[in-house]
Amino acid sequence: MTMLRRMAVVLAVSMMFAAPAAATELQWWSHWAIEDSKKAVLFEAKRRFEAANPGHTVTITFYEKKNMWPALRAAFTAGSGFPDVFYYDMDVPEFMTAGWLADLSNGVRWQNIEPFGKAFWTRPGPGGKTGTWAIPVEAASDEIYYNRKMFKELGITVPANFAFTQEQFKDVVAKCAKAGYAAFATGAADRDWAAHYIPNALLLDKLGSDETLKLFRGELSWKDPRVVEVFRYYKDLIDLGAYAKTLSSMTLAEAHRYFHAEQKACMFPVGSWYTGRAFVPPDKGGQPKEFELGMLNNPQMKDGKGHGQKFLGVAGSLSVAAKSPHLPLAIKVADAFADVEIGNMWMARTGVQTGIKTEPAKIDSPLKWYFDEYARVNKSTKWVDLTAQQVRLLMKPGLWETYVATVNQGLPNKVIGPDEALAKLEEARLRGK
Repeated sequence: MTMLRRMAVVLAVSMMFAAPAAATELQWWSHWAIEDSKKAVLFEAKRRFEAANPGHTVTITFYEKKNMWPALRAAFTAGSGFPDVFYYDMDVPEFMTAGWLADLSNGVRWQNIEPFGKAFWTRPGPGGKTGTWAIPVEAASDEIYYNRKMFKELGITVPANFAFTQEQFKDVVAKCAKAGYAAFATGAADRDWAAHYIPNALLLDKLGSDETLKLFRGELSWKDPRVVEVFRYYKDLIDLGAYAKTLSSMTLAEAHRYFHAEQKACMFPVGSWYTGRAFVPPDKGGQPKEFELGMLNNPQMKDGKGHGQKFLGVAGSLSVAAKSPHLPLAIKVADAFADVEIGNMWMARTGVQTGIKTEPAKIDSPLKWYFDEYARVNKSTKWVDLTAQQVRLLMKPGLWETYVATVNQGLPNKVIGPDEALAKLEEARLRGK
């Protein structure tokens, strides 16, 4: 055997016994720690990635996002200890411009994502360079849910258009409070926007979408007579007993239970992602099987320009760490969500809207009653591209912080009145111009 042939044989044998490519364990941090219906969809995306990429695995660690943001921020700042893939939303928009998110413009099957979802996450990043920074898994509208049984017991009849007039809504709040219930199941202990739903809805109905967006952007005075009227009316609701005395100490999770399990409030103003927490078994924190859930449209303010309008926007999403040592694989994990079957599963399991394309005819879900109710109530709704969580994106530095201090805390806790709140907001607006 010649030397050349011997070398060829040795090379062939060595290749037969060579170790396979190193297996990679990717880390994924996610919100939705107590939302089993959403977790089921995440685990399915994980399964599909692992099946398509043998030898590579994904470990998902669940958090409540309030606790996840500081951990993520610290890890990214230190340059180590961060996950490859993670839950993301507009609670922390600064992550985009900091360069911590990978641009997903390539490597994702965007044809399976709704155009509005991709457009939402296509924004300026570090240095002003535009990229697409997340997969829009969840979309949500700002809604007002109510306890049907409680309304019946209190003699409250919901109008045919599901929207109470300004005076009717005040009467609803008064009846709830007189019967010993809070009107709204709101907990602002761990969310800086939880008590914004009702005032935002009142402003939208009074001003209409264009003027409301101008107000949030600082282009309209907070002392505009229409805004003053809304705030004074809102203060009337608060004085009647709109909120529980535990508003500042109650968390979002506790507010859910306060509404459907303990049934201590008539209504729950919250994102339509309510279903992700509510439509799970009661022993997992879901609403009781016998609970009768209803939906309302926003109250109609006198001479309002925004009758029939509601806020809707992209919510919980998925991003990839720009400096992940396994970036190509991490992007494949994100791409696992860009699949119509995943969109269908999300809708069927959670009842929450999504930015992933779906095929409604193929969605077989025990939540069909809810889809029908949502469609019935929102049949004529004119959607406005914003949610309570995203108002901060429109506000200039200082205004959002003042809005949180006055409207999420001061007003509903009766620490300040409407005129003082508006004076502080106007001062912040002028300072930020």
